[in-house]
Amino acid sequence: VNAGVWKTPDYVVEQLGKEAGEKFNKALYDSPGQVFDLIERYKIDCQAKRCGTINIAHKASSLDYLRDRHAQMQKLGASVRLLNGEEASVLSGSAYYRYGGILDQNAGTLQPLSYARGLAKSARELGVRIFEESPLISLQRQCDDWLARTDCGEVTAGKVVLATNAYADKNTQQVRNSTLPVFIFQCATKPLSSRVAETVIPERHGIWDTQTLLTSSRIDESGRLVMSSAGSLHGMAKTIRQDWMRRLRDRLYPQTRGEPWACHWTGQVGVTSTKILRVQQLAPGLLAPAGFNGRGIGPGTVIGKYLAEILVNGEHDNFPFPIETIYREEWRKLRSAYYEYGTLGLQAIKDRF
Repeated sequence: VNAGVWKTPDYVVEQLGKEAGEKFNKALYDSPGQVFDLIERYKIDCQAKRCGTINIAHKASSLDYLRDRHAQMQKLGASVRLLNGEEASVLSGSAYYRYGGILDQNAGTLQPLSYARGLAKSARELGVRIFEESPLISLQRQCDDWLARTDCGEVTAGKVVLATNAYADKNTQQVRNSTLPVFIFQCATKPLSSRVAETVIPERHGIWDTQTLLTSSRIDESGRLVMSSAGSLHGMAKTIRQDWMRRLRDRLYPQTRGEPWACHWTGQVGVTSTKILRVQQLAPGLLAPAGFNGRGIGPGTVIGKYLAEILVNGEHDNFPFPIETIYREEWRKLRSAYYEYGTLGLQAIKDRF
């Protein structure tokens, strides 16, 4: 659960303009706090650990970028500090990460599916009705309302939020067109022995590095090492990517050498050209947030709160994100294929020597 978006606060201001960019940054740099407050308030069981996350350098030349990012985050009041090389190595449990990093002490880790289920359970207890296994067939304007049809029935509403993000389909084509679908995958070991687990990310921070082919690592509640990077696990890609992740794991955490991957999973994230999420007003009363770029937990929670206020009160004045008209990413399939096969080529050859 990280603060902000992948890009730096100054970059966001450059893209959105000073006033809009500063409102955007202010809203999202408090997102971990809002997530963990919800977890505490509704007693959501999702393996939440607010022990901080580390954006860690994989080489010395990455330190200038991290120092600049750290300074920008401090200006926003973020609870961050720079780590020296020794601290980075000790906290990661890896001699590979020996250059430094940024520790965001307000951030943390959780089990995303359990968090989503916990939110749904709490919403139901407050009277919200949730209809599962009922995909949208059509959405039509009728006078001042919207009529949503599914196989199971119909719903009429004055306002609608299309929150499909990367999983938009032909019935939400405008949302689908606004992002590039990019796969990510995760691999997890079986629970490590206590002796080994104590040496890998010993204080249980979430770790994400500065490589172009970014890798993240964490230890879950059961002592599994969970690692993630870009790409799907479809067809032959599964073998190539799992083998690469094993090689990388053995380099980062040689104390885990010989551990098999016990489970793996893959899914899509919605990516935008600017790496900044967008909120579109597709028609009167029809809003669509999309393009979380792999940062869906914190920003998704915050934007959900503000969108709920619009649905209930109809007020846009306090909404901290720019609302755009219809936005489209060009050459979506070609660019998504570039991500998929470009990363696969790198993963086939990396960390062999």
